[in-house]
Amino acid sequence: MSAFASLYFAMAATGTIFSDYPVFVNPHATVEAWTDLGPIVELIVKCPAGTGIVSYSKIDRRFCSSKHACFSNLSSARHDTCG
Repeated sequence: MSAFASLYFAMAATGTIFSDYPVFVNPHATVEAWTDLGPIVELIVKCPAGTGIVSYSKIDRRFCSSKHACFSNLSSARHDTCG
């Protein structure tokens, strides 16, 4: 456990960018990929006509669409981005 903890703190100290692709595990997932950029998480979401980008602020705890409108939940931000 201490090796994991030291690795976690080393990653946090260096500001490592982390990405994940949940759509590989679940093809029906709403979020295709996400990248943790520190205080902001960038989400690539599925849209009927392709994909869109939604940002999540860890500080404000709000999802913001690509049209610069912010919401308290992902589905509203996704609808605004894809609509």
